[in-house]
Amino acid sequence: MFDTDAKSGIEHGSELLHFSSALLGRDPKALERARATVAAKLGDAGVPAVAITAGAFSLVDRAANGVGLPTERIALEMSEEFRGPLGVNAFRSAQNSGV
Repeated sequence: MFDTDAKSGIEHGSELLHFSSALLGRDPKALERARATVAAKLGDAGVPAVAITAGAFSLVDRAANGVGLPTERIALEMSEEFRGPLGVNAFRSAQNSGV
């Protein structure tokens, strides 16, 4: 889904990026591998903590879209390349951001 080899500067950042990418992807085996890696690096409690954080972010993002908050200009600029091919610009909520 995105560059999982990016240098985040965050402890276990690579594992978190792989988990996030797998979570958003469509490969259940990739998600299982990512869960196992997170558990190995962060312990068994790390998996639900990481999943809850991802879920909370998604919830807040959807709530903001639902009430019509516009997307920040920098986010629009950074996502311009892939919004069209993914069909994001066709979402009804996209009108809130002027795309």
